Amino acid sequence: MSPSGPIDPATSAPVALRGRIVTMDSGGTVLPDGVLYAKDGSIVAVNPASEPAPAGFEDVAVSATGATLFPGLIELHNHLPYDVLSLWQVPAAYTNRDQWAARPEYRRLITGPMKAIAAQGQLPFAIIRFVEVRCLLGGTTTSQGFTLAADTGIISHFKGLVRNVENAGDPDLPNAATHIADVEAKDWASFKARISRGQKMILHLAEGIDTPAHTHFAALHGPDGTWAITKDLVGIHCVGLKPADFAVFANHGGSMVWSPFSNLLLYGQTADLAAAFEAKVPVALGSDWSPSGSKNLLGELKVARLAAPLSGAAVSDEQLVAMATTTPARMLGWSDHLGSLEVGKRADAMVVSGAAGDPHTALVDATEADVELVVINGVPRAGTPALMGALGLAGGETVQVGGRPRVLNLAQTGADPGVAALSVAEAQSLLSGALGALGGTTKSGLATVAPGTTRLAVEGLVDNGMVSRHHLPYQGKPTGPDLPGRGLAAPTPVPLSPLTLEPLTAVDNPAFYETIAAEQNLPPAVRDGLAKFKP
Repeated sequence: MSPSGPIDPATSAPVALRGRIVTMDSGGTVLPDGVLYAKDGSIVAVNPASEPAPAGFEDVAVSATGATLFPGLIELHNHLPYDVLSLWQVPAAYTNRDQWAARPEYRRLITGPMKAIAAQGQLPFAIIRFVEVRCLLGGTTTSQGFTLAADTGIISHFKGLVRNVENAGDPDLPNAATHIADVEAKDWASFKARISRGQKMILHLAEGIDTPAHTHFAALHGPDGTWAITKDLVGIHCVGLKPADFAVFANHGGSMVWSPFSNLLLYGQTADLAAAFEAKVPVALGSDWSPSGSKNLLGELKVARLAAPLSGAAVSDEQLVAMATTTPARMLGWSDHLGSLEVGKRADAMVVSGAAGDPHTALVDATEADVELVVINGVPRAGTPALMGALGLAGGETVQVGGRPRVLNLAQTGADPGVAALSVAEAQSLLSGALGALGGTTKSGLATVAPGTTRLAVEGLVDNGMVSRHHLPYQGKPTGPDLPGRGLAAPTPVPLSPLTLEPLTAVDNPAFYETIAAEQNLPPAVRDGLAKFKP
Protein backbone atom coordinates (compact mmCIF):
# COMPACT_ATOMS: atom_id res chain seq x y z
CA MET A 1 0.00 0.00 0.00
CA SER A 2 1.51 3.31 -1.08
CA PRO A 3 -0.80 6.18 -0.10
CA SER A 4 -0.03 9.60 -1.53
CA GLY A 5 -2.28 11.38 0.96
CA PRO A 6 -4.96 10.80 3.59
CA ILE A 7 -6.62 7.40 3.45
CA ASP A 8 -10.38 7.06 3.49
CA PRO A 9 -11.00 3.97 5.65
CA ALA A 10 -14.05 3.04 3.58
CA THR A 11 -11.79 2.46 0.56
CA SER A 12 -8.74 1.05 2.31
CA ALA A 13 -6.29 -0.81 0.12
CA PRO A 14 -6.00 -4.60 0.38
CA VAL A 15 -3.81 -5.96 3.16
CA ALA A 16 -2.83 -9.51 4.06
CA LEU A 17 -1.45 -10.19 7.56
CA ARG A 18 0.01 -13.56 8.48
CA GLY A 19 0.40 -14.91 12.00
CA ARG A 20 -1.39 -16.83 14.68
CA ILE A 21 -4.99 -15.59 14.52
CA VAL A 22 -7.27 -15.48 17.55
CA THR A 23 -10.62 -14.94 15.87
CA MET A 24 -12.78 -14.69 19.04
CA ASP A 25 -15.60 -16.23 17.01
CA SER A 26 -18.35 -18.23 18.71
CA GLY A 27 -16.31 -21.41 18.43
CA GLY A 28 -13.14 -19.91 19.89
CA THR A 29 -11.23 -20.61 16.68
CA VAL A 30 -7.48 -20.01 16.78
CA LEU A 31 -5.49 -20.49 13.59
CA PRO A 32 -1.89 -21.38 14.52
CA ASP A 33 -0.71 -20.05 11.16
CA GLY A 34 -3.25 -18.03 9.23
CA VAL A 35 -3.69 -15.01 7.00
CA LEU A 36 -6.21 -12.25 7.51
CA TYR A 37 -7.22 -10.57 4.25
CA ALA A 38 -8.92 -7.17 4.37
CA LYS A 39 -10.03 -4.59 1.83
CA ASP A 40 -12.30 -1.54 1.80
CA GLY A 41 -12.53 -1.62 5.56
CA SER A 42 -13.80 -5.19 5.84
CA ILE A 43 -12.38 -8.66 6.42
CA VAL A 44 -12.53 -10.63 3.17
CA ALA A 45 -11.10 -13.93 4.43
CA VAL A 46 -9.42 -15.57 7.43
CA ASN A 47 -7.64 -18.63 6.06
CA PRO A 48 -4.93 -21.08 7.02
CA ALA A 49 -1.66 -19.88 5.50
CA SER A 50 -1.48 -23.07 3.44
CA GLU A 51 -4.56 -22.07 1.44
CA PRO A 52 -4.34 -19.91 -1.71
CA ALA A 53 -5.18 -16.24 -1.49
CA PRO A 54 -8.82 -15.31 -2.15
CA ALA A 55 -9.87 -13.61 -5.38
CA GLY A 56 -8.47 -10.12 -5.68
CA PHE A 57 -5.51 -10.84 -3.40
CA GLU A 58 -3.37 -12.89 -5.78
CA ASP A 59 -0.90 -10.02 -6.20
CA VAL A 60 -1.08 -8.65 -2.67
CA ALA A 61 2.10 -9.24 -0.69
CA VAL A 62 1.50 -11.14 2.54
CA SER A 63 3.02 -9.37 5.56
CA ALA A 64 4.42 -11.98 7.92
CA THR A 65 4.07 -10.72 11.47
CA GLY A 66 5.54 -13.68 13.33
CA ALA A 67 3.08 -12.69 16.02
CA THR A 68 -0.57 -13.08 17.10
CA LEU A 69 -3.58 -11.24 15.68
CA PHE A 70 -6.55 -10.29 17.86
CA PRO A 71 -9.64 -8.17 17.28
CA GLY A 72 -9.14 -4.52 18.20
CA LEU A 73 -10.04 -3.73 21.81
CA ILE A 74 -13.41 -2.08 22.50
CA GLU A 75 -13.75 0.18 25.53
CA LEU A 76 -17.17 1.29 26.77
CA HIS A 77 -16.09 3.61 29.57
CA ASN A 78 -13.41 6.25 29.56
CA HIS A 79 -13.37 9.99 30.24
CA LEU A 80 -10.80 10.47 27.49
CA PRO A 81 -9.91 14.18 27.92
CA TYR A 82 -8.70 13.48 31.45
CA ASP A 83 -6.21 10.90 30.18
CA VAL A 84 -3.54 13.59 29.91
CA LEU A 85 -3.43 13.67 33.73
CA SER A 86 -1.49 11.42 36.09
CA LEU A 87 -2.75 8.85 38.56
CA TRP A 88 -4.13 10.44 41.73
CA GLN A 89 -2.64 9.39 45.03
CA VAL A 90 -6.02 8.69 46.65
CA PRO A 91 -5.85 10.10 50.20
CA ALA A 92 -8.64 8.11 51.87
CA ALA A 93 -11.09 5.28 51.42
CA TYR A 94 -14.49 6.50 50.29
CA THR A 95 -17.93 4.96 50.22
CA ASN A 96 -19.52 6.90 47.35
CA ARG A 97 -18.63 9.30 44.56
CA ASP A 98 -19.84 12.46 46.30
CA GLN A 99 -17.09 12.13 48.88
CA TRP A 100 -14.01 12.03 46.67
CA ALA A 101 -15.37 14.37 44.00
CA ALA A 102 -15.70 17.10 46.66
CA ARG A 103 -12.12 16.89 47.94
CA PRO A 104 -10.10 20.09 47.38
CA GLU A 105 -7.02 18.10 46.28
CA TYR A 106 -9.14 16.30 43.69
CA ARG A 107 -10.28 19.61 42.24
CA ARG A 108 -6.73 20.97 42.44
CA LEU A 109 -5.13 18.03 40.64
CA ILE A 110 -7.89 16.86 38.30
CA THR A 111 -10.98 18.94 37.59
CA GLY A 112 -9.23 22.29 38.05
CA PRO A 113 -6.40 21.56 35.59
CA MET A 114 -8.82 20.11 33.06
CA LYS A 115 -11.03 23.18 33.15
CA ALA A 116 -7.93 25.32 32.69
CA ILE A 117 -6.71 23.55 29.54
CA ALA A 118 -9.89 22.24 27.91
CA ALA A 119 -10.78 25.50 26.17
CA GLN A 120 -7.49 27.29 25.53
CA GLY A 121 -6.23 27.77 21.98
CA GLN A 122 -4.89 24.55 20.46
CA LEU A 123 -5.00 22.61 23.71
CA PRO A 124 -8.32 20.81 23.07
CA PHE A 125 -6.86 19.51 19.81
CA ALA A 126 -3.59 18.61 21.52
CA ILE A 127 -5.54 16.60 24.09
CA ILE A 128 -7.37 14.71 21.36
CA ARG A 129 -4.17 13.96 19.46
CA PHE A 130 -2.34 12.75 22.59
CA VAL A 131 -5.15 10.57 23.89
CA GLU A 132 -6.07 8.98 20.56
CA VAL A 133 -2.45 7.94 20.05
CA ARG A 134 -2.38 6.59 23.61
CA CYS A 135 -5.40 4.45 22.71
CA LEU A 136 -3.80 3.21 19.50
CA LEU A 137 -0.54 2.24 21.17
CA GLY A 138 -2.51 0.07 23.60
CA GLY A 139 -4.57 -1.66 20.92
CA THR A 140 -7.82 0.18 21.63
CA THR A 141 -9.73 0.70 18.40
CA THR A 142 -13.08 1.83 19.89
CA SER A 143 -13.67 4.01 22.94
CA GLN A 144 -16.25 6.27 24.49
CA GLY A 145 -14.99 9.28 22.57
CA PHE A 146 -14.71 13.02 22.98
CA THR A 147 -17.42 15.64 23.06
CA LEU A 148 -16.76 19.12 21.67
CA ALA A 149 -18.66 22.35 22.29
CA ALA A 150 -18.54 25.73 20.61
CA ASP A 151 -20.95 27.45 22.99
CA THR A 152 -23.07 26.31 25.90
CA GLY A 153 -25.56 23.75 24.66
CA ILE A 154 -23.86 23.20 21.29
CA ILE A 155 -22.41 19.73 21.52
CA SER A 156 -20.89 17.44 18.91
CA HIS A 157 -19.26 14.05 19.28
CA PHE A 158 -15.78 14.02 17.82
CA LYS A 159 -15.12 11.47 15.09
CA GLY A 160 -11.42 10.72 14.92
CA LEU A 161 -9.06 7.86 14.25
CA VAL A 162 -10.41 5.70 17.08
CA ARG A 163 -14.05 4.66 16.77
CA ASN A 164 -16.35 6.71 18.96
CA VAL A 165 -19.33 4.79 20.33
CA GLU A 166 -21.36 8.04 20.34
CA ASN A 167 -20.44 8.88 16.74
CA ALA A 168 -19.39 5.74 14.86
CA GLY A 169 -20.04 7.32 11.46
CA ASP A 170 -21.25 3.97 10.16
CA PRO A 171 -24.91 3.10 9.47
CA ASP A 172 -24.25 -0.48 10.58
CA LEU A 173 -22.96 0.67 13.98
CA PRO A 174 -25.78 2.49 15.80
CA ASN A 175 -24.55 5.29 18.02
CA ALA A 176 -24.79 4.83 21.78
CA ALA A 177 -25.57 7.63 24.21
CA THR A 178 -23.54 8.33 27.34
CA HIS A 179 -25.60 11.21 28.73
CA ILE A 180 -29.27 11.76 29.37
CA ALA A 181 -31.33 14.95 29.47
CA ASP A 182 -31.62 16.42 32.94
CA VAL A 183 -35.42 16.20 32.95
CA GLU A 184 -35.30 12.52 31.96
CA ALA A 185 -32.72 11.85 34.65
CA LYS A 186 -35.11 13.12 37.35
CA ASP A 187 -38.45 11.66 36.28
CA TRP A 188 -38.94 7.91 36.47
CA ALA A 189 -41.48 7.61 33.65
CA SER A 190 -39.37 9.82 31.37
CA PHE A 191 -36.25 7.84 32.18
CA LYS A 192 -37.94 4.53 31.45
CA ALA A 193 -39.26 5.89 28.16
CA ARG A 194 -35.77 7.10 27.24
CA ILE A 195 -34.16 3.71 27.76
CA SER A 196 -36.94 2.00 25.83
CA ARG A 197 -36.31 3.71 22.49
CA GLY A 198 -33.83 1.16 21.18
CA GLN A 199 -30.66 3.23 21.64
CA LYS A 200 -27.96 1.94 23.97
CA MET A 201 -27.55 4.16 27.04
CA ILE A 202 -24.18 3.83 28.81
CA LEU A 203 -24.73 5.50 32.19
CA HIS A 204 -23.00 5.58 35.56
CA LEU A 205 -24.85 3.49 38.13
CA ALA A 206 -24.46 2.84 41.87
CA GLU A 207 -20.99 4.38 42.28
CA GLY A 208 -19.99 3.34 45.76
CA ILE A 209 -20.41 0.78 48.49
CA ASP A 210 -22.80 2.49 50.94
CA THR A 211 -26.56 2.96 51.22
CA PRO A 212 -26.71 6.08 48.98
CA ALA A 213 -24.90 4.12 46.26
CA HIS A 214 -27.34 1.24 46.58
CA THR A 215 -30.41 3.46 46.54
CA HIS A 216 -29.23 4.80 43.19
CA PHE A 217 -30.04 1.34 41.84
CA ALA A 218 -33.15 0.89 43.99
CA ALA A 219 -34.59 4.09 42.52
CA LEU A 220 -34.95 2.27 39.19
CA HIS A 221 -37.88 0.41 40.77
CA GLY A 222 -40.84 2.54 39.82
CA PRO A 223 -44.11 3.48 41.51
CA ASP A 224 -45.99 1.04 39.29
CA GLY A 225 -43.85 -1.85 40.51
CA THR A 226 -41.87 -2.23 37.29
CA TRP A 227 -38.19 -1.54 36.72
CA ALA A 228 -36.65 1.17 34.55
CA ILE A 229 -34.19 -1.32 33.12
CA THR A 230 -34.10 -2.58 29.54
CA LYS A 231 -31.60 -4.32 27.28
CA ASP A 232 -30.42 -0.85 26.28
CA LEU A 233 -29.25 0.17 29.77
CA VAL A 234 -25.52 -0.35 30.24
CA GLY A 235 -24.53 0.43 33.82
CA ILE A 236 -21.03 1.73 34.52
CA HIS A 237 -19.37 0.56 37.77
CA CYS A 238 -22.41 -0.98 39.59
CA VAL A 239 -20.30 -1.31 42.75
CA GLY A 240 -23.33 -0.81 44.97
CA LEU A 241 -25.35 -3.71 43.54
CA LYS A 242 -26.06 -6.73 45.71
CA PRO A 243 -26.57 -10.29 44.36
CA ALA A 244 -30.35 -9.86 44.27
CA ASP A 245 -29.89 -6.61 42.33
CA PHE A 246 -27.78 -8.32 39.70
CA ALA A 247 -30.54 -10.91 39.29
CA VAL A 248 -33.07 -8.13 38.69
CA PHE A 249 -30.66 -6.34 36.37
CA ALA A 250 -30.11 -9.48 34.30
CA ASN A 251 -33.79 -10.40 34.14
CA HIS A 252 -34.54 -7.03 32.57
CA GLY A 253 -31.66 -7.16 30.10
CA GLY A 254 -29.15 -4.84 31.79
CA SER A 255 -25.41 -5.10 31.27
CA MET A 256 -22.36 -3.72 33.08
CA VAL A 257 -19.07 -1.99 32.36
CA TRP A 258 -16.58 -3.06 35.00
CA SER A 259 -13.72 -0.71 35.98
CA PRO A 260 -12.04 -2.61 38.82
CA PHE A 261 -8.89 -0.49 39.14
CA SER A 262 -10.77 2.76 39.64
CA ASN A 263 -13.23 1.12 42.02
CA LEU A 264 -10.49 -0.41 44.15
CA LEU A 265 -8.47 2.81 44.30
CA LEU A 266 -11.45 4.85 45.48
CA TYR A 267 -13.51 2.40 47.55
CA GLY A 268 -11.22 -0.52 48.35
CA GLN A 269 -13.61 -2.92 46.64
CA THR A 270 -15.30 -3.34 43.31
CA ALA A 271 -18.50 -4.73 41.83
CA ASP A 272 -19.52 -8.23 42.90
CA LEU A 273 -18.30 -9.95 39.75
CA ALA A 274 -19.24 -13.40 40.99
CA ALA A 275 -22.84 -12.26 41.50
CA ALA A 276 -22.89 -10.61 38.09
CA PHE A 277 -21.66 -13.81 36.46
CA GLU A 278 -24.09 -15.94 38.46
CA ALA A 279 -26.96 -13.76 37.20
CA LYS A 280 -25.54 -13.86 33.66
CA VAL A 281 -25.12 -10.10 33.38
CA PRO A 282 -22.92 -9.30 30.36
CA VAL A 283 -19.72 -7.62 31.60
CA ALA A 284 -17.31 -5.48 29.58
CA LEU A 285 -14.17 -3.67 30.74
CA GLY A 286 -13.50 0.05 30.93
CA SER A 287 -10.38 1.75 32.24
CA ASP A 288 -12.44 4.78 33.42
CA TRP A 289 -9.76 7.50 33.19
CA SER A 290 -6.11 7.98 34.07
CA PRO A 291 -6.63 9.95 37.34
CA SER A 292 -7.96 6.81 39.06
CA GLY A 293 -7.71 4.05 36.47
CA SER A 294 -5.51 2.12 34.11
CA LYS A 295 -3.80 3.81 31.18
CA ASN A 296 -5.71 1.65 28.70
CA LEU A 297 -7.50 -1.67 28.38
CA LEU A 298 -4.22 -3.57 28.40
CA GLY A 299 -3.74 -2.33 31.95
CA GLU A 300 -7.35 -2.98 32.95
CA LEU A 301 -7.11 -6.58 31.73
CA LYS A 302 -4.32 -7.16 34.24
CA VAL A 303 -6.27 -5.59 37.09
CA ALA A 304 -9.38 -7.59 36.16
CA ARG A 305 -7.43 -10.84 36.34
CA LEU A 306 -6.14 -9.92 39.81
CA ALA A 307 -9.42 -8.46 41.10
CA ALA A 308 -11.84 -11.17 39.97
CA PRO A 309 -10.86 -13.68 42.70
CA LEU A 310 -11.51 -11.03 45.36
CA SER A 311 -15.24 -11.48 44.77
CA GLY A 312 -14.96 -15.22 44.32
CA ALA A 313 -15.25 -15.09 40.56
CA ALA A 314 -13.36 -17.58 38.41
CA VAL A 315 -12.34 -15.86 35.18
CA SER A 316 -10.16 -17.33 32.45
CA ASP A 317 -7.88 -15.21 30.31
CA GLU A 318 -10.08 -16.06 27.34
CA GLN A 319 -13.09 -14.63 29.20
CA LEU A 320 -11.11 -11.50 29.99
CA VAL A 321 -10.24 -11.00 26.33
CA ALA A 322 -13.93 -11.43 25.48
CA MET A 323 -14.73 -8.64 27.97
CA ALA A 324 -12.67 -6.29 25.79
CA THR A 325 -13.80 -7.57 22.37
CA THR A 326 -16.89 -9.66 21.73
CA THR A 327 -18.89 -8.76 24.84
CA PRO A 328 -18.76 -4.97 24.42
CA ALA A 329 -19.55 -5.40 20.71
CA ARG A 330 -22.63 -7.39 21.65
CA MET A 331 -23.62 -4.85 24.31
CA LEU A 332 -23.48 -2.08 21.70
CA GLY A 333 -25.49 -4.09 19.19
CA TRP A 334 -22.41 -4.17 16.94
CA SER A 335 -21.56 -7.87 17.13
CA ASP A 336 -22.52 -8.53 13.49
CA HIS A 337 -19.82 -6.08 12.45
CA LEU A 338 -17.14 -5.88 15.17
CA GLY A 339 -15.59 -7.75 18.08
CA SER A 340 -14.15 -10.74 16.25
CA LEU A 341 -12.01 -11.49 13.20
CA GLU A 342 -14.58 -12.98 10.85
CA VAL A 343 -15.46 -12.57 7.19
CA GLY A 344 -17.62 -9.53 6.52
CA LYS A 345 -16.78 -7.75 9.76
CA ARG A 346 -14.89 -4.48 10.03
CA ALA A 347 -11.14 -4.95 9.85
CA ASP A 348 -10.24 -3.76 13.35
CA ALA A 349 -7.25 -5.75 14.59
CA MET A 350 -4.15 -5.65 16.75
CA VAL A 351 -0.97 -7.68 16.47
CA VAL A 352 0.76 -8.77 19.69
CA SER A 353 4.31 -10.08 19.71
CA GLY A 354 4.92 -13.80 20.03
CA ALA A 355 3.07 -16.81 18.68
CA ALA A 356 3.74 -19.45 21.35
CA GLY A 357 1.90 -20.41 24.52
CA ASP A 358 -1.67 -19.55 25.40
CA PRO A 359 -2.68 -16.62 23.17
CA HIS A 360 -5.25 -15.16 25.54
CA THR A 361 -2.74 -15.14 28.37
CA ALA A 362 -0.26 -13.43 26.06
CA LEU A 363 -2.70 -10.59 25.46
CA VAL A 364 -3.54 -10.13 29.14
CA ASP A 365 0.19 -10.09 29.94
CA ALA A 366 1.05 -7.75 27.06
CA THR A 367 2.28 -4.19 27.48
CA GLU A 368 2.26 -1.50 24.83
CA ALA A 369 5.79 -2.63 23.88
CA ASP A 370 4.23 -5.90 22.68
CA VAL A 371 1.67 -4.24 20.41
CA GLU A 372 3.28 -4.44 16.99
CA LEU A 373 0.42 -3.23 14.78
CA VAL A 374 -3.03 -1.66 15.15
CA VAL A 375 -5.48 -1.58 12.25
CA ILE A 376 -8.83 0.25 12.20
CA ASN A 377 -11.24 -0.34 9.32
CA GLY A 378 -8.43 -1.92 7.36
CA VAL A 379 -6.10 1.06 7.79
CA PRO A 380 -2.83 0.45 9.67
CA ARG A 381 -2.59 3.22 12.26
CA ALA A 382 0.41 2.33 14.42
CA GLY A 383 3.05 -0.33 14.23
CA THR A 384 6.66 -1.38 14.13
CA PRO A 385 8.79 0.10 11.34
CA ALA A 386 9.07 -3.34 9.76
CA LEU A 387 5.33 -3.94 9.55
CA MET A 388 4.40 -0.37 8.66
CA GLY A 389 7.13 -0.39 6.01
CA ALA A 390 5.82 -3.64 4.55
CA LEU A 391 2.41 -1.97 4.34
CA GLY A 392 3.79 1.10 2.56
CA LEU A 393 3.54 3.40 5.58
CA ALA A 394 7.15 3.84 6.66
CA GLY A 395 7.12 7.64 6.42
CA GLY A 396 4.84 8.51 9.33
CA GLU A 397 5.74 10.21 12.58
CA THR A 398 7.65 7.95 14.97
CA VAL A 399 7.25 7.62 18.73
CA GLN A 400 9.21 5.50 21.18
CA VAL A 401 7.45 2.72 23.07
CA GLY A 402 9.49 0.74 25.56
CA GLY A 403 12.65 2.00 23.91
CA ARG A 404 11.57 0.85 20.46
CA PRO A 405 10.08 2.90 17.61
CA ARG A 406 6.48 2.81 16.50
CA VAL A 407 5.43 4.44 13.25
CA LEU A 408 2.11 6.30 13.20
CA ASN A 409 -0.30 6.82 10.33
CA LEU A 410 -2.49 9.72 11.44
CA ALA A 411 -3.77 10.77 8.01
CA GLN A 412 -7.55 10.85 7.85
CA THR A 413 -10.02 11.98 5.22
CA GLY A 414 -12.28 14.61 6.75
CA ALA A 415 -10.03 15.01 9.78
CA ASP A 416 -10.73 17.85 12.17
CA PRO A 417 -8.36 20.57 10.95
CA GLY A 418 -7.35 21.51 14.47
CA VAL A 419 -6.21 17.98 15.22
CA ALA A 420 -4.78 17.30 11.77
CA ALA A 421 -2.47 20.31 12.14
CA LEU A 422 -0.71 18.78 15.13
CA SER A 423 1.94 16.11 15.22
CA VAL A 424 2.18 14.01 18.38
CA ALA A 425 5.40 15.81 19.32
CA GLU A 426 3.69 19.18 18.95
CA ALA A 427 0.73 18.02 21.01
CA GLN A 428 3.04 16.79 23.75
CA SER A 429 4.94 20.08 23.73
CA LEU A 430 1.75 22.13 24.00
CA LEU A 431 0.34 19.98 26.80
CA SER A 432 3.61 19.84 28.70
CA GLY A 433 3.89 23.62 28.60
CA ALA A 434 0.29 24.20 29.62
CA LEU A 435 0.35 21.75 32.53
CA GLY A 436 3.71 23.05 33.68
CA ALA A 437 2.40 26.61 33.69
CA LEU A 438 -0.55 25.88 35.95
CA GLY A 439 -0.50 27.89 39.16
CA GLY A 440 -2.47 30.40 41.17
CA THR A 441 -6.22 29.89 41.38
CA THR A 442 -8.80 28.43 39.09
CA LYS A 443 -11.03 30.73 37.13
CA SER A 444 -14.76 30.63 36.64
CA GLY A 445 -15.02 28.17 33.77
CA LEU A 446 -17.33 29.39 31.04
CA ALA A 447 -16.82 33.05 31.88
CA THR A 448 -13.21 32.77 30.74
CA VAL A 449 -14.06 31.25 27.34
CA ALA A 450 -14.68 33.54 24.40
CA PRO A 451 -17.91 32.90 22.45
CA GLY A 452 -17.42 30.43 19.63
CA THR A 453 -14.27 28.93 21.12
CA THR A 454 -13.94 25.19 20.52
CA ARG A 455 -13.64 23.45 23.85
CA LEU A 456 -13.83 19.96 25.23
CA ALA A 457 -17.17 19.48 26.94
CA VAL A 458 -15.76 18.42 30.29
CA GLU A 459 -17.69 18.52 33.54
CA GLY A 460 -17.96 22.03 34.95
CA LEU A 461 -16.99 23.79 31.72
CA VAL A 462 -20.11 23.19 29.65
CA ASP A 463 -23.64 22.90 31.03
CA ASN A 464 -26.05 21.74 28.35
CA GLY A 465 -28.66 20.10 30.55
CA MET A 466 -27.23 16.60 30.09
CA VAL A 467 -25.98 14.30 32.83
CA SER A 468 -24.13 10.99 32.83
CA ARG A 469 -26.22 9.31 35.55
CA HIS A 470 -29.84 9.30 36.61
CA HIS A 471 -31.12 11.29 39.60
CA LEU A 472 -34.37 9.38 40.10
CA PRO A 473 -36.04 9.72 43.51
CA TYR A 474 -36.00 6.98 46.12
CA GLN A 475 -38.52 7.38 48.94
CA GLY A 476 -39.07 10.95 47.80
CA LYS A 477 -35.40 11.98 47.66
CA PRO A 478 -33.29 12.27 44.50
CA THR A 479 -30.41 9.80 44.18
CA GLY A 480 -27.06 9.78 42.45
CA PRO A 481 -23.90 11.88 42.77
CA ASP A 482 -23.49 15.51 41.73
CA LEU A 483 -26.77 16.65 43.22
CA PRO A 484 -27.10 20.34 44.22
CA GLY A 485 -26.27 21.09 47.82
CA ARG A 486 -23.71 18.35 48.30
CA GLY A 487 -20.70 20.61 48.22
CA LEU A 488 -19.45 19.73 44.77
CA ALA A 489 -19.45 23.31 43.50
CA ALA A 490 -17.23 24.88 46.14
CA PRO A 491 -17.50 28.69 46.17
CA THR A 492 -13.83 29.18 46.92
CA PRO A 493 -11.39 28.94 43.96
CA VAL A 494 -8.88 26.13 44.34
CA PRO A 495 -5.15 26.87 43.92
CA LEU A 496 -3.55 24.95 41.08
CA SER A 497 -0.02 23.60 40.92
CA PRO A 498 2.26 22.94 37.94
CA LEU A 499 1.88 19.39 36.65
CA THR A 500 4.05 17.13 34.52
CA LEU A 501 2.73 15.52 31.35
CA GLU A 502 3.29 11.80 31.64
CA PRO A 503 4.49 9.50 28.84
CA LEU A 504 2.09 8.12 26.26
CA THR A 505 2.40 4.57 27.58
CA ALA A 506 2.48 2.78 30.91
CA VAL A 507 5.53 0.80 29.80
CA ASP A 508 7.44 4.09 29.67
CA ASN A 509 6.05 5.42 32.95
CA PRO A 510 7.76 4.07 36.09
CA ALA A 511 6.18 6.89 38.12
CA PHE A 512 2.77 5.35 37.43
CA TYR A 513 3.82 2.11 39.10
CA GLU A 514 5.45 3.99 41.97
CA THR A 515 2.12 5.67 42.64
CA ILE A 516 0.36 2.29 42.48
CA ALA A 517 2.77 0.93 45.08
CA ALA A 518 1.75 3.71 47.47
CA GLU A 519 -2.02 3.50 46.92
CA GLN A 520 -3.50 2.70 50.31
CA ASN A 521 -6.84 1.28 49.15
CA LEU A 522 -5.51 -1.31 46.70
CA PRO A 523 -5.68 -4.89 47.98
CA PRO A 524 -2.14 -6.30 48.30
CA ALA A 525 -2.83 -8.99 45.70
CA VAL A 526 -3.62 -6.33 43.11
CA ARG A 527 -0.84 -3.93 44.09
CA ASP A 528 1.80 -6.66 44.16
CA GLY A 529 0.51 -8.30 41.01
CA LEU A 530 0.85 -5.07 39.03
CA ALA A 531 4.35 -4.40 40.35
CA LYS A 532 5.89 -6.94 37.98
CA PHE A 533 4.94 -4.75 35.02
CA LYS A 534 6.94 -1.76 36.24
CA PRO A 535 9.50 -0.80 33.60
